[in-house]
Amino acid sequence: MISDYRIEQNGAVTSVYFDVSSGWEQTLLLRSDVHHDSILSNRNYQLQHLKEAKQRDALISDFGDLFDAMQGRFDPRRSMDELRPEYRREDYYDFVANDTAEYLEDYAPNILLLCMGNHETKVLKHANTNLTDRLVYRLNTTTGSNIKVGGYGGWIRLMFNMSDGKATGPRTSLRVKYFHGAGGEAPVTRGVIQTSRQAVYLPDANVVVNGHNHHQYVIPIARERLSNKGVHYSDIQYHVRIPGYKQDYQDGTKGWNVERGGVPKPIGAVWMTLKCNGEQEISAEFLPAIKGPDMVTGVHGEGDYDYPYPEP
Repeated sequence: MISDYRIEQNGAVTSVYFDVSSGWEQTLLLRSDVHHDSILSNRNYQLQHLKEAKQRDALISDFGDLFDAMQGRFDPRRSMDELRPEYRREDYYDFVANDTAEYLEDYAPNILLLCMGNHETKVLKHANTNLTDRLVYRLNTTTGSNIKVGGYGGWIRLMFNMSDGKATGPRTSLRVKYFHGAGGEAPVTRGVIQTSRQAVYLPDANVVVNGHNHHQYVIPIARERLSNKGVHYSDIQYHVRIPGYKQDYQDGTKGWNVERGGVPKPIGAVWMTLKCNGEQEISAEFLPAIKGPDMVTGVHGEGDYDYPYPEP
């Protein structure tokens, strides 16, 4: 079962509290760049990970661009070829928000946090509506969940009370900095150079999570530290890039991504497993859940792009 937890939010900081003891484990599914309503989003692979998260009692955090939402009337990126047929209607944004809520309803009890990416902020700018707020409100109202809305960037404090069956015990935390991402796709470095920049101005983060450019990596950076009590020690700061599920390269024959020199990218998410060992320490392990993109012939393609999308 999902670990008992309590969640609070204060500005940019979302705090999640756990009571743990030796042998405790909790898995989280880290997602970003789902682009759920795009015809090029691999919904079968999305669904595979959502079902697995439910089976594993994993908690889910999504770090932006859950919506593609590029086909609004005033969006310069608009292309009807990339819009799923069921969304070609006057109440486009309303229908996308409600339809995505129905898709995620069965998984709402597992969801901790849904954040905004550049696709959501563009809709807010051009159409004066916040799709993330609307989605979370609908999910919380219909399922009784307590999902929080995250910003384009922010913090997750994972707080651990190591009780070992007692009312209280030693406390520790794991601090996750998330930032949806910025800049281009970085075809040579894949954005890895950003880890060195972020390590400088994010000294308090144990984990740094990015999305946006649809690449994937997990980079550990070892650090030499000195505690407030004068204890000399070392630790690891993990930098995690999440690829997402949009296959916008298609088969390499056409489209905006191909014309600008884009390349095929992996699709998927990242599993993060928290463990409490016998020394009352919390460790984090990361396992990418990725695969190569399907070679989609034409925009509509086959298989993953059948209508309607697979039932949960």
